[in-house]
Amino acid sequence: MLKKLKRILDNEVIKKSALAFSIKVLGALSGFLLNVVIARYLGAEQAGYFFLAQAIVFILAVAVRQGLDNALVRYIAGYQVLQQFDKVSGIYRLALTKVIPIAVISALLLFVLSHWLANAVFEKPPLELILNIGALVVFPIALTQLHSFCFQGQKRITHALLFQAAGLSSIALLCFWAFKPSNVIDALYLYFVSAIILCLFAFYFWNKGRKPKLSILEDCERQKVLATARPLFVIVMLAQVTQWVGQLLLGALGSAEDVALFATAQRTALLTSFILIAVNSIAAPKFAESYRQEDMKQVRSVALMSGKLMTLFALPVVGFMFAFAPWLMGLFGSEFTEGANLLRILALGQFVNVITGSVGYLLQMTGHERILRTNVLISSVFMIVGSALFIPLYGVTAAACVTAFSIAIQNLLCVYHVNKKLGFNTLNILRSH
Repeated sequence: MLKKLKRILDNEVIKKSALAFSIKVLGALSGFLLNVVIARYLGAEQAGYFFLAQAIVFILAVAVRQGLDNALVRYIAGYQVLQQFDKVSGIYRLALTKVIPIAVISALLLFVLSHWLANAVFEKPPLELILNIGALVVFPIALTQLHSFCFQGQKRITHALLFQAAGLSSIALLCFWAFKPSNVIDALYLYFVSAIILCLFAFYFWNKGRKPKLSILEDCERQKVLATARPLFVIVMLAQVTQWVGQLLLGALGSAEDVALFATAQRTALLTSFILIAVNSIAAPKFAESYRQEDMKQVRSVALMSGKLMTLFALPVVGFMFAFAPWLMGLFGSEFTEGANLLRILALGQFVNVITGSVGYLLQMTGHERILRTNVLISSVFMIVGSALFIPLYGVTAAACVTAFSIAIQNLLCVYHVNKKLGFNTLNILRSH
């Protein structure tokens, strides 16, 4: 028994997950508190405008990275294990040259189109100025998150998680506490300042002491990276559809208050999956590294250990949400308590996401991006069609149900294909790894 315990404690995923889990707890807590502060400071209507603008900004920030996110994780992890540091610098330079121009163009487009979006699409004229400010936030968020994936590829998990989410919500929370914004315009300006601060830190910590700083990737390697990124771009954009389309359609078909109610419930439910993100930040480069070394036994071992960790931590979180949903939603203000059942529905969808394990990353890091793309496409079509059909009839409850079902469908399809292609079932967490 003592030998078995030592073997478990020596496991890389366990040890690094403990640190990642701690940082992710900080990020989840600060993100949740930030949403509470926004809702309480601004009220349901103004908070709805903020969350709607934030959703659009995050979609654009993902789009401008053109699928390079997980391509960076996969290739940097491979380069690191082979000590090809010039290629690490080369892929970093390639990412910057691809992302920076598109980020600037996207921000300008959002600024130019803000009048049309506010009046013709969402039929909410006050949204125009809000989107003008939101356009400023696209660039720093896109660049910061790009760096987080570079850190993840190097298995610098603390930096990866801080720059992925925890840092922005923590800095923004401090800014909101210090300046106490009373309207959505002031809140977005503070959010922009927070994003700029974090972006500067990301550039500093990535380039500190790193040699060579920048190099040119060989053309054959460059084409290989871009070929990997293309299907991943489709995957991440379709994943954005699953995450945000309910909120956007509520913005177009419902009121700002509906958006606030759904957004707060959805973001609270996402606390269920923070352990998934924490474990994936270690497991993803480990999958890439083991697959590169043709060690499928290690891929399976890491996947099953990850699944056990995720389920262990997710069960009490989901149970707490189901039991205390009215109290949790009431933290945002008395007008949000009616969203208790929305929280329960969305938490159930996120629970399926967690217990199925790192199936998306498994497919990506083992060369099965196209299968994942098909699965995400099916889920996204279900999300779009279901939302368009049922939100006009049943409103915010329909948005929650369709979102939860879409997440479950996507992950269960991935479980099936991991079993078919890699030979093990990630739901079988009782199996010895």
